[in-house]
Amino acid sequence: MLVSVDVRVLPANPGKTGPPRRHQQSMTLHELRPAPPCGEGPPLDVAAWRRCRLVESGFPPHVAELLAVDPRYDLHALLELVDRGCPPLLAVRIHAPLPEVDR
Repeated sequence: MLVSVDVRVLPANPGKTGPPRRHQQSMTLHELRPAPPCGEGPPLDVAAWRRCRLVESGFPPHVAELLAVDPRYDLHALLELVDRGCPPLLAVRIHAPLPEVDR
């Protein structure tokens, strides 16, 4: 059995008395950029407001348009996933409604 008496080769183990470890993010962070304005004043309808929020969060405009008018998609759930680092199109796949089955 080989044992080194040189302490420098052993890994540092601070244990409970060592300095605290730095917190590491588990997901990637989006690059911070100013959100584009959605126009002056509040939108006239809910679909326009939903589309605006989705586009501001990074969804492609054509996808945001489809999601904004489809009440089966939970806007807040989509935005929460994106805020946590999920790519917008993957968030859509995760929250896609189940296909309707004829009974």
